[in-house]
Amino acid sequence: MIETRPVPIDTILEIPSERDPRLAAGTHTQQRRLAQLRPAQRAALVLERYPQLRALPNCDWRRLSVRATFSILYGESSRHFARLELATLGIVLASAGITVQYATEVDSCVRSILDLLQQRFGITTAQEITLDVWEAWGRDRGLMRTQTMRLRKYAAAVNHHLGDYRERLSREDLAHIGQLLLPPLPKQFRYRFVPEAEQKAAAQRERKAKTDVVSECATAILALMLARYPSMDRFVRWYRQQIEQIEAGHLSIPARLVYEDDQLDLPRQPGPDAVSVAELRWRTAPVRLELTIWRPYEFSQQRYADRIQHTPPESKERLVAVRAQSEWKDRAGTGIHADPHAYFVEVHSTDRMPLFVHGTSDSLA
Repeated sequence: MIETRPVPIDTILEIPSERDPRLAAGTHTQQRRLAQLRPAQRAALVLERYPQLRALPNCDWRRLSVRATFSILYGESSRHFARLELATLGIVLASAGITVQYATEVDSCVRSILDLLQQRFGITTAQEITLDVWEAWGRDRGLMRTQTMRLRKYAAAVNHHLGDYRERLSREDLAHIGQLLLPPLPKQFRYRFVPEAEQKAAAQRERKAKTDVVSECATAILALMLARYPSMDRFVRWYRQQIEQIEAGHLSIPARLVYEDDQLDLPRQPGPDAVSVAELRWRTAPVRLELTIWRPYEFSQQRYADRIQHTPPESKERLVAVRAQSEWKDRAGTGIHADPHAYFVEVHSTDRMPLFVHGTSDSLA
């Protein structure tokens, strides 16, 4: 039986009814009201629910977060058969400065391990988990393969953090509160029963397979990038020639044009034998780019006219389109619309467009 120690005076507090989570109807309201309380008030609620925790030495109750308090008072831990031990673990982890996110993950993993032990052996308290229970449970190799991560976090929480807390207790304190502490995994338990080495090797093989694929793809991607630049340069030179023709009066706006070229390409599957750009087998593919060169004013004018034309007469859509056209005309004489040397390129999608246009056409579509 644990004898309670006197409660510090700053944990004996009255909470206004409008902020009292004990009077809240739902979990959302409980969390919101807990967030409105000071750390000392949240600690008072925990100590009211579990007066045995007043015996815990070396705990910084001010670090008990809202989420940890909710878990202890109203969450899954509050309905667990080892709720008192789980509350102790939560307070010790908070005092050690463990992040709220990690403490939440640990709480879930510890509860899962305890639930599995209860289902297997019918235990009703954490103190019933003896060395023999651990040994018998660990011999279930099939189950151990599915509990690697949970057992790792159980060991981190109970063997490491709670073990560190246990070591700093005096003999008197340990005798006083020992039954509040969850039982640690036996020494070498994970080494003997949990196939972590096997799972690590499988994970390494999986990572290597992915790396091999990425390395193969990287070679092809680099090659495509290098081949794309000359193709783009040829198109830029051709485009500038068309602009010169327009400004010289030899082409009228809008100018519907076709650009044709040959570009280097790669087979769909370069193959694992191609480990460098020099070893890739290139092929030549014809490309065709259909485009229209506009001046911004003419393009906008045509776009607004088409929008009006494709709306039913006297409809709300027609009124919106006409209003948009009117607003555009008010500002059409300024900015890029007034620049005689500004041009707009409209690309018409085809199935043989150059590589450097594919991404742009997809975004426009």
